[in-house]
Amino acid sequence: MQNTMPHFKYHHASVSNGYVASIEAEGKFVHRISNLDDFYRAFGYTKDMRRDGLLPDEFIWDEYINNPIGDFTACCQMHLIEYLKKHSDLFVAQYGNKIESWCTAHAEVRAKRGVACAACRMEPLCSK
Repeated sequence: MQNTMPHFKYHHASVSNGYVASIEAEGKFVHRISNLDDFYRAFGYTKDMRRDGLLPDEFIWDEYINNPIGDFTACCQMHLIEYLKKHSDLFVAQYGNKIESWCTAHAEVRAKRGVACAACRMEPLCSK
């Protein structure tokens, strides 16, 4: 991904942050996650996975961060961006003019890798 892209980080709801799930960029609040199902769905997490007992944060860790097939951290960032683009007016106001270049940079990373992450296997986000 391009060096100009901030690192987006997800904070799950916990006692330390008042049980509010949120996303930040470079240490600054960007978005409060009001619907966790929509958020996790953006990463390819399904109701079947939940029914089978797989926790969403474990799924994201195993699929995007600690996956032996490949490093999908760029995909993780892209899914955060895709989610924010749909759900956060603040994000669009702050970063809207950069989103297309980030998508292009990610498409190049994705093409070189030749394999798709869970969300893209379910719904071809990378082909857009």
